[in-house]
Amino acid sequence: MKMTTAVVGAAACLAAATLAAPVAPQAGATVRSSVDIAAPSSFSNYTVGCHYEVRVKVDDATTPVRLVESTPGSQYRPTVATAIPSADTAILVWTPTQPGRRTLMAVQPTRGRMVYSKPITVSVSNGLVAFGLCFSF
Repeated sequence: MKMTTAVVGAAACLAAATLAAPVAPQAGATVRSSVDIAAPSSFSNYTVGCHYEVRVKVDDATTPVRLVESTPGSQYRPTVATAIPSADTAILVWTPTQPGRRTLMAVQPTRGRMVYSKPITVSVSNGLVAFGLCFSF
């Protein structure tokens, strides 16, 4: 009887210690959010040739962040901007080069794999860029 009580007591202590032990955080993505891009000055579409500030929140401020662009349905994602984060934010500049729908994502290498942000899709139009202002047609 005493042997059974000791074994059960030891098992209960082991279980309590296991539950109380700190748990290491799971390895996760370093890119924490989707791409945050300034609104176009034309309030409708982004303009070919205009420069837009893009912000991305990250956990790793030492690894460069790339901004990649694709057209809907395409797997081709060329890098259109690269920046090293400052604190928890990478600030990049995106300059659209062609009209149409574009999907933007931030990419940062983490533990040997590429981690992508949530994508955003925007519309880009031809327009006029003059004196720092952009107007879509």
